[in-house]
Amino acid sequence: MDELFGDEALRRREFLQRTAVGAGLAASLATLLPADKLVAEAALKQRRAPLPAPRNLPIDTFVVLMMENRSFDHYLGWLPGADGHQDGLQFTDRNGQAQQTQRLAPDFQGCGHPDPDHSWAGGRTQLNGGRCDGFLRSGDNDVFAISYYAEDDLGFIGHAAKAFTTFDRFHCSIMASTLPNREYMWAAQSYGNVDNTLPPQTQYTTGFPDTTIFASLDRAGISNRYFFNDVPISALWGPSRLAGSGPIGEYYERAASGTLPHVSYVDPNFGGSSGEEPGLSGDEHPHGDVRTGQAFMADVVHAFMQSPQWQRGALFIVYDEWGGFFDHVRPPRVPDVRNDPDVDKDFGLMGFRIPAIAVSPWVRRGHVAHSTYGFESILKLIAYRFGLDPLTLRDAQAGNIGRSFDWTSKPALDLPELPRPEHVVSMPCPGALPGGVRAKDHDVLELVTSGYLDRMGFDYRAATAASTFREPSKVRQAL
Repeated sequence: MDELFGDEALRRREFLQRTAVGAGLAASLATLLPADKLVAEAALKQRRAPLPAPRNLPIDTFVVLMMENRSFDHYLGWLPGADGHQDGLQFTDRNGQAQQTQRLAPDFQGCGHPDPDHSWAGGRTQLNGGRCDGFLRSGDNDVFAISYYAEDDLGFIGHAAKAFTTFDRFHCSIMASTLPNREYMWAAQSYGNVDNTLPPQTQYTTGFPDTTIFASLDRAGISNRYFFNDVPISALWGPSRLAGSGPIGEYYERAASGTLPHVSYVDPNFGGSSGEEPGLSGDEHPHGDVRTGQAFMADVVHAFMQSPQWQRGALFIVYDEWGGFFDHVRPPRVPDVRNDPDVDKDFGLMGFRIPAIAVSPWVRRGHVAHSTYGFESILKLIAYRFGLDPLTLRDAQAGNIGRSFDWTSKPALDLPELPRPEHVVSMPCPGALPGGVRAKDHDVLELVTSGYLDRMGFDYRAATAASTFREPSKVRQAL
């Protein structure tokens, strides 16, 4: 990352000054101290009253919605009060040429560009020893990887970020692709995987050992459920975990009736109506239309806020990983069962920042939290609330995201005015590649195409508007 100039430089200076004041430091120090130092000081200043005892924690319903492949700067770099960069950055490509960040809208799919590299090795190239300047020198990346959406471009997440508590130091758990990060969200580890290898290609031929948060909740008698649309991630842990899964429609129904389990994970449509490519998914993974994912996100969040369980609930919006999109904050290295002093082998190297928001009556409204968190921080809060043992060293040593909540004030039970964006269905990318089909499907689709789900006895069915949205009639009207 070469330089910052123009309006973005002024905005950055204002952010540093505000952060210095928030940290209890003189604003003039903003010109002297590194941004990371100021943010760390501000995070310490933000620490509020200690967590209530687990039995006194006024939340007993948790929902985790995980979307796909977007970085913090790429989506929320504009957010006031957050450490974000967007316009005015320059990155050098593999030919030594500097290219400037650019706004994507009204392009909501990126069909004319390669899917940015978000692999174990690619992430380390992008990190470049902590300089975070290699986003145009990894894989087939082009300017798509250094493009962004501004405040008014996305239909829902920006509004939610301004309404509730957003985290500007929330990193995906591992500098790697989709499945390893989803495995960390479920089990605080990836079982040694650095890519999207499925259990049959490992020593765990019939599914990973069920060391998940769900298994821990089961043993404690705490209700839990995984809600999916087309491809169930739960199948990675075998038939027994797959049995604890249900369709998105069930989530909507149980939210409305106030019968959500204590812990729910919710996933979007990974495969589209006829396969991920060329651009049909609804999870915001390139090259699916991000407006489809935004409409789904809005449905999931509105269903939660309108539920009788809202007053005792917390919903987390997160993304599985950064997707190869630019971000200027160096990820930390944290304790992990597979730490290694060699960064190229270290599972303790977290990935780049992702958009992350807590939606709850018990969080501060319009707030940016600066403490460092990851998926394991959500696991730690769930374990704390229900008296569970840590799953691994990773969640045992993580910061508890519950410390970002406001436990000393009365809950804000009123509902903010959040939009209900038009329900757009992802359409194929026109002529993006010969035959209109990419050489490789969405990584999650490997569960289908490899026959893995068939061997689990699972009947895969492509997603439809009716299986995705609360009010599918809106989709027909939009089309």
